Amino acid sequence: MKFGIGDKVSFLNEKGGGIITKVMNKKMVEVTIDDGFVFPYAVAELVMIEAAVREPEPIPEKEEEKIDVSKLFSQKLHHSDKPKKSKPHAQNNGMLEMEINLHIEELLDNYSGMSNAEIINVQLRHFQKALDKAITKRYRKLIVIHGVGNGRLKQEVRAILDNEEMRYYDGSYARYGYGATEVHL
Repeated sequence: MKFGIGDKVSFLNEKGGGIITKVMNKKMVEVTIDDGFVFPYAVAELVMIEAAVREPEPIPEKEEEKIDVSKLFSQKLHHSDKPKKSKPHAQNNGMLEMEINLHIEELLDNYSGMSNAEIINVQLRHFQKALDKAITKRYRKLIVIHGVGNGRLKQEVRAILDNEEMRYYDGSYARYGYGATEVHL
């Protein structure tokens, strides 16, 4: 996960958290905790609580190309009276379905010290990103493996789907037992 200045984080292996005040490199950042002390932390030891709002990076301006208008008028237009024929779309069955596993041990290497609420937040952020990707890439089906557990993650996932007015069903019992939801996009 990429962290930036101003991100609110919690510590993976200890209680507490703070705000990232300096990015030292890809693997290390400095975190200012609530009492004002600054400590270096490995990115792998942090959990994002809330990302800071960042301004988009400005796009470097390109030098405008000069267009010779006289050349535009002198060029012949290639036009055919034949109607265009549509080409059949290639079948890509591998891209029609996506499967995500929301078990916390699949998402984080070390989650000890995290509260249940923090774990659910990590899982739901991962689910939302996967759902957005599936919609953007026009998948037909998204299989969400949430596990059985006490059902809290399943309830939260389905609440998001209800809010988005998406169709979903229990996943294949033969393949996933009671621990999956199949979303039709």
